[in-house]
Amino acid sequence: MKKLLIVLVAVFAFAATASAASYKLDDASIDAMIENATEISTADMMADMSATAMTGAEMRAGSSPVVAILLDFFLGGFGIHRHYMGTRPFMWAIYTFTIGGIFGIVPFVDFIVMIVSLVEDGGISQWCGNTSFFMWA
Repeated sequence: MKKLLIVLVAVFAFAATASAASYKLDDASIDAMIENATEISTADMMADMSATAMTGAEMRAGSSPVVAILLDFFLGGFGIHRHYMGTRPFMWAIYTFTIGGIFGIVPFVDFIVMIVSLVEDGGISQWCGNTSFFMWA
């Protein structure tokens, strides 16, 4: 309760001291920016995105095994190594909300699998772009 009270006092103190009087808008520069803007349709934007889109494996095939292993060792509970290797964008949330990838078991197995792959196969490209929660499955 004390922490909540302190946070509320801090927020209200910040809000009381904030003032919009010191901000100034330059209407001429805003008008110039709008005049020079280019209109883009959603279809054009989607076409550009699909033309340059790559799968996770294509995008991360050149991932450094050493960097991935170090990321797993230090930040494995947050799934940062999986993001580096090109998995789904929200995989970090799954790792984090399962309390470090099922209490750190999944990142530990990822670590072992990457080291074994590095020693036997010479790289981790087979694990890049993998979208499943269990990288090795």
